[in-house]
Amino acid sequence: MERINPEKIEKAIKLYVKQLGLEDGFKKYRMIKIFNEVVGDTVLAHVTKKYIQGRKLFIYLNSAVVRNELSMNRSTIIKLINEKYGEYIIEEIILN
Repeated sequence: MERINPEKIEKAIKLYVKQLGLEDGFKKYRMIKIFNEVVGDTVLAHVTKKYIQGRKLFIYLNSAVVRNELSMNRSTIIKLINEKYGEYIIEEIILN
């Protein structure tokens, strides 16, 4: 049996996700996952809530020390997240 227009599965899945309108949700999920990788488990232990709204990443913390540390490294974290994602998405991190 011959294939008539073979496509890579990655391309087919991306098209399907786009058609369903789930692309934004997957982008946000991936950005949160990258944030987790960038900051590490020690910081994540103090994160109570995180979400993306527009081009802002909102992080809720239960430690003033960790909040201060993230605040001082905010631009570096934004740069690393955008580089790992391969696109400039996050413009600002809001720490609460």
